[in-house]
Amino acid sequence: MSLLLSKGARNSGRRTPNESRPCLEVSVLILNPGRIGLRGAAAAVTAAVLVAGCGEEPIEPDETPPDLSGSYTLVSFYVPLAGDTLRPPDVSGSFWLDQTSVVGQEAMGTLDTLSITFPGGSQNGKGLYRNRFDGSWEQEMTTGFQFLGTYTLQGNTLTVEVTEPEFALSTTVWRK
Repeated sequence: MSLLLSKGARNSGRRTPNESRPCLEVSVLILNPGRIGLRGAAAAVTAAVLVAGCGEEPIEPDETPPDLSGSYTLVSFYVPLAGDTLRPPDVSGSFWLDQTSVVGQEAMGTLDTLSITFPGGSQNGKGLYRNRFDGSWEQEMTTGFQFLGTYTLQGNTLTVEVTEPEFALSTTVWRK
C-alpha cells in the first residue's frame, strides 16, 4: 500500500482561528484478517494513525506589534505635573507614522510632522519611533530628545503615555 500526498497537503503559513489543518482522506477496507497478512495489517495501522492525526493544529499566535501607520489628530493631552487635561480647541495636534520594518516583536518607523499647539507654545518635529508587542513605546526626535513609555491601540484610537524623561510625563490620545 502506498499513499500519495499532493503538494499543499499541509499549510506552511500561519492560520487564522477559522482555518483548520487539512486532513488526509484515507479509505480503509475491512478485509478478512486471515487474508491480509503482515503488510496489510501494517498498512491498516498506518491508515488509522493518519486518520487519528486529522483535526485542528494549534494556531501560532501573532506576536507582532500592530502597524500604526497613518495620520493622527490629537484628542486630548494630559500633563500629570500640571494635573490638567487639555482638549481641542485649547490644544491641537497631528502627526504621521510610517512603519518601515518589523523584526520579531518590534516595529520601527518614522514619525513625521508632529505638531502640538497648546496655550503658551507649540512643539514641532520629526523622528523615529518603535512600538513593541508588549506595549512599550520609544520615540527619538531629530533634535536628540528621546521619550520612553507605553502605547495602546483600540480601534482607531492610539494612546501614548510618556514615562521618561520626567519633564515630558504626559498621556496623549490620538485618533486615526
